[in-house]
Amino acid sequence: MRLGNLSSMNERFPLAFLVPLRVLVGVILVIEGYQKFSGGWLHGDALYGIVGNWLNGNKTYDFFRPVIESARLHPKIFGTLITLGELTVGLSMLLGLMTRLGAVLGTLLLGSVAFGSGQGLAPPGNALLMMAIMATFVVAPPGRILGIDQKLRGRMPRWMV
Repeated sequence: MRLGNLSSMNERFPLAFLVPLRVLVGVILVIEGYQKFSGGWLHGDALYGIVGNWLNGNKTYDFFRPVIESARLHPKIFGTLITLGELTVGLSMLLGLMTRLGAVLGTLLLGSVAFGSGQGLAPPGNALLMMAIMATFVVAPPGRILGIDQKLRGRMPRWMV
């Protein structure tokens, strides 16, 4: 790989460099999902309060307001989806299992949190950053290195692994 000739565009970024990031994102999502699982999110109470604060504080981006209002009307469904989504996507990243599919779902999940809470480019909040990382994993699936995707490559559709 020649660094001096950037105009050729034939250079490849080794997927091995993404493995620590994949594992870190996986750990964060599993911890977040577990905290939600044990913190009442399956019953909807916690999500109902958070979504109410977002709406009352006028934090939600206008284009995403209908989704957040729907979550407020159905907090058990959305609370379960968020909790199980974080756990599933986190485990997918940790194991390197169907990382491309997990990254698509993670991008949608984390984007929903970022847009619902009104996160911008300045802290606090890391959902926007993690959404960007997940979007990168869709293009460059890191599960092909030190992950189960390495064994599944060629046996499963390319859009999954």
